Amino acid sequence: MSWMEVLAKTYDNCIGEVGINRGTNKNPILLLPLSHLTVNAIAEIILNENGDFLGANKVDKNDQITIVPVTEDSASRSSGISPFPMADKLSYIAADYDDVSKDEKSYKAHYKAYIENLHKWADLPDTPVKVRAICVYLDKGTVMRDLISVGVYDGKDGFVRFIVNGNSTEPEETRTWLDKEIWDNFINYYNTTFEDCDIDYVTGERCMTTDKLPAKIRSTADGAKLISSNDTSGYTYRGRFVDAKSAASIGYETSQKAHNALRWLIAKQGYRNDSECIVCWSIGGEEMPPIISSTDDMIDSWRDDKDEVLSDTDESFAKQLNKYIAGYKQEIGVNTRAIVMAVDTADGSIKGRLAITYYQELEGSRLLENLHKWHRECSWKHYVKKGDKGHYYVGAPSPREIVLCAYGTQQGAFVSADGKMIKRNIDRILPCIVQGKRFPKDIMRAAVRNAGNPQRFSRYNWNNILTWTCAVIIKCQYDYGKEVFKMALNKESTDRDYLFGRLLAVAHKLEDYVNFKSGNSERETNAMKYWSAYAQKPARTYETIRRGLQSYISRLSKGSRDYYQQLTEEIFDKLAQTDSFNNEPLNENYLLGYYSQMAEFRKNNKNNNMEEQ
Repeated sequence: MSWMEVLAKTYDNCIGEVGINRGTNKNPILLLPLSHLTVNAIAEIILNENGDFLGANKVDKNDQITIVPVTEDSASRSSGISPFPMADKLSYIAADYDDVSKDEKSYKAHYKAYIENLHKWADLPDTPVKVRAICVYLDKGTVMRDLISVGVYDGKDGFVRFIVNGNSTEPEETRTWLDKEIWDNFINYYNTTFEDCDIDYVTGERCMTTDKLPAKIRSTADGAKLISSNDTSGYTYRGRFVDAKSAASIGYETSQKAHNALRWLIAKQGYRNDSECIVCWSIGGEEMPPIISSTDDMIDSWRDDKDEVLSDTDESFAKQLNKYIAGYKQEIGVNTRAIVMAVDTADGSIKGRLAITYYQELEGSRLLENLHKWHRECSWKHYVKKGDKGHYYVGAPSPREIVLCAYGTQQGAFVSADGKMIKRNIDRILPCIVQGKRFPKDIMRAAVRNAGNPQRFSRYNWNNILTWTCAVIIKCQYDYGKEVFKMALNKESTDRDYLFGRLLAVAHKLEDYVNFKSGNSERETNAMKYWSAYAQKPARTYETIRRGLQSYISRLSKGSRDYYQQLTEEIFDKLAQTDSFNNEPLNENYLLGYYSQMAEFRKNNKNNNMEEQ
């Protein structure tokens, strides 16, 4: 199916959500009725069913979101006169606006266009009484005088909504912007105003079509459109088509359903990658897991007990991940279709044209399998701070964290990178998660280079970069058929690079231990100072580091001195087995060896100063 057909079907399957705000008034999550948008109202006028003025209120900032009927023209108005069908700005609905406005411009024409348009709907026999009451009141031309009399007008133009109190003794919805009868009546009325019918290229049916497709997709301020054909004087049709419909025609109802569904999905569960929006959903409305999250955040969003944290052991992690995926499998049947879609503008602005930068439709079960594979294979042990608390967890870092570990720099207290760089590389990682494609090696290599410069980062940030990089290395080992190293120290491995990483960890730990005992825990070790050179010429650089260690060794107790000497000799014996103590540059495995050896030290002494905090 096409993306528009998928979104339209999603709208039909989630019709029960129409008009229900699942978010807040500040950040609404609304599946809108067809031919409706939301605006921020500044005032509300209270009427009775006869159109008599009963009062008015200023609208609290936390309650301004208002659902209003719109036409194609009013939905995209920027200049000219295009009135909304019912609720609109004072400059449109008030015949006496010019009497109090300080604007030199006259708005008589705005009111005239508005009231004529409203009468076309209100004068129909089946139009709701509340709409007729509004029309009767506005015909009187006393809006500004009435608002001033009750102290509501503050000199600003803005949207006004209506409350119409009925005569019925039964409870009823008096707020016109929430009245489903008015929504449905306007939709039916507006559909009768279309004169031309054509083939809807999405459904294949003959129906009312449109060439004015909506904007405001990523946010209420978004002016970019996914489809547009308004370039009648440029290059759009030259040499190919006579008009826009010669290229394609889209049904008005299909367009409304598709765009309303996409807006709702982005607000409800979209991931914002700078100006790009990425959203994952199912056509049937089944809940889908987050796909652009770390394992910790992903499982935290599902866990009932928020005080419980993701386990920091490999075995327990596997059990929790399996339990998490199994929970979704109960909801997602064999026929569930999952869609992942990303939209963005070429220059990252809120103007111009939106492009679909990624689109993938697959079975829901396949998506879960790929997601499980990603979090299982791209996993390592990490430490994360959330507020004043912190905890360890085993799992995959988020795509953003992966990009930061590859291209980030220390900026203040945080690791940051160029927004376009982050966006571009998250787009490259997305198919690895959704489709199970192989991880890009160049991102892994960039992360290894960045992790090889610990002096550029604070200790906490570098430890994060190190563990994120280790996760990416493991993922590449799975993807490209190499030996996969586990987090636990492999004391039997004779891999040259892994052993050099262990050797560096021993040198660092020895010196850092002595510094800690002497009260200089923040002092940088020679291993950290010479890290970059060590990665390029390990044998020669190690000799420099070893000479610097002599004064530290003499300050150790006999037991500690024997421990470090024995451990160093064991590593050298393994290097000698393959005659690999040389100056060939180290590959990424040295980071795994370094981390695993340091983790072994921490396991042996939980109070060691090298805790990643």
